[in-house]
Amino acid sequence: MKTLRLALVGAGTALVVALCLRYVAAQEHPAAAGGAAAQPAAQQAFRAHDVVIVWSGGVPGAPPLPRPEAGAVDAVTQATATSGNVRQTAERLGKELEAGGRSVLVIAAEDCRDPRHIMHAKAVVLGAPDYFGLPPWQMVRFFDETLYRLYVARVRLDGRVVAAFATTDHCRAVLDGVLGSTGGKAVEGAAITPCHTSEADREAAVKKLAERILSGL
Repeated sequence: MKTLRLALVGAGTALVVALCLRYVAAQEHPAAAGGAAAQPAAQQAFRAHDVVIVWSGGVPGAPPLPRPEAGAVDAVTQATATSGNVRQTAERLGKELEAGGRSVLVIAAEDCRDPRHIMHAKAVVLGAPDYFGLPPWQMVRFFDETLYRLYVARVRLDGRVVAAFATTDHCRAVLDGVLGSTGGKAVEGAAITPCHTSEADREAAVKKLAERILSGL
């Protein structure tokens, strides 16, 4: 019986030592201990673009919002116009910049979660509709979760072009204010309103904005 107890104590001690050694190794080499899932995000595949256009807006053709009497619903954003909406403006601007020889990434604000898209771009453009004088919550989330990471890390966009477009001058000024905190080189943006303007006028405004961005690069 005494021999059995000694054997159990010895086995327990060996197990504790093994676990301690494994813990120390994990602290020194976390990626090896955790496998592929522990690889830092910086090692993931990434492609830089000359210009990144981050847009936010409602979904054209989305069903109407439920009446207030319906009670609580999931977070919603009012649908934008079916013609001349922010997404279309962003895509048109992207094509104009590509025609100018620049690589362009047009990405929704809720999908732009990787700060490297911003820090490695030569120009950053924000676009949003005006909701109560402010951009929609998806764009604000982009400020909080992506741009803020650059701010905390003291990553500046010095020398890079920054610009904004919105459906009103007021909302564009809000976007300009956010971009101003990045240290980027501001280029005059544009208020491109889908209502009360023709497609030709919106197209001309996009072309002029593209020209200003390209001349700033």
